[in-house]
Amino acid sequence: MIAEVLDYKLVTGPREVEEPGDAVNPKPRMVPLHLARMSANVLLPLRGGQRGTMQFYCWVWMSGKHGGARPFRPFPGYVHLLFLRQPGGYLHTVGDYPAYDLVIPRHWLPAIAAGMQEKGDQAPDLFERLVAVLIRTEFEGDATGIWPNNEPSSVEDLAGLTSPFYVASRLDSICRGSQNRIARLAACESTASLFAGRCEAYRLARDADPARQAPFITDALARCEAGEAGAIAFFRAHDWPTSNVPFQYPWRDTPERHRLAMRLFASAMDPDFHSAACSAAAAMPEAKDIPECAQP
Repeated sequence: MIAEVLDYKLVTGPREVEEPGDAVNPKPRMVPLHLARMSANVLLPLRGGQRGTMQFYCWVWMSGKHGGARPFRPFPGYVHLLFLRQPGGYLHTVGDYPAYDLVIPRHWLPAIAAGMQEKGDQAPDLFERLVAVLIRTEFEGDATGIWPNNEPSSVEDLAGLTSPFYVASRLDSICRGSQNRIARLAACESTASLFAGRCEAYRLARDADPARQAPFITDALARCEAGEAGAIAFFRAHDWPTSNVPFQYPWRDTPERHRLAMRLFASAMDPDFHSAACSAAAAMPEAKDIPECAQP
């Protein structure tokens, strides 16, 4: 659901809560957090039957004791995309630390509500549909916040809800086809800087605004092309993809994630990067038939 925080109250003193491990730090650690009871108003239900005002519990930061993963922001007036479960008859956030939520600008709500209710060609998966609406709203519908911070405010979170491949595909679509010139420019710069094999997006950005951004884009394009040949050589030498690449390439030990990672690589705009990725995918049972490498 999307809900606005109305009030909160700390109901316990600090308790030790486990922060899950990850690929970089696989061993979990314990962090001190407070348990809070939140009061919130449901603005847009997405799944489940909650309506109106409701209460839920979550763990919040104990100030000054630790840094690291982001905690839940309990401040009244904040609008959140919430993921809640109901253990023992009460609502609780799905995750504790890091918090499983997204903070959403209030002025996005009409566009998000309209986008989620649109008929026609929509992704059947709820999270994919939601991520597509969030990206479209931020790039094409929010004239106040997209420039000059020209990338989605929660790329890693959006990729976690769906996949890096899905986020890249939405940015690529806006970069290539949006009727909004500023949105095209911002999406092209964003996808080129965040995802490998997309130097061509800088050229598309230059076409979107040839005068104002030409020097910056020319420099970014030169840096991108200089690094791309080395990246291709590295990936060829170390197999595709490797475990120590950025979050955009989550090489997890499931065939589904392997396939999505290779679709991300193979969806590259740059021909040499695309070709190298497809050569690698052809040797992998879970990725040998990905549509990005199908012959025209």
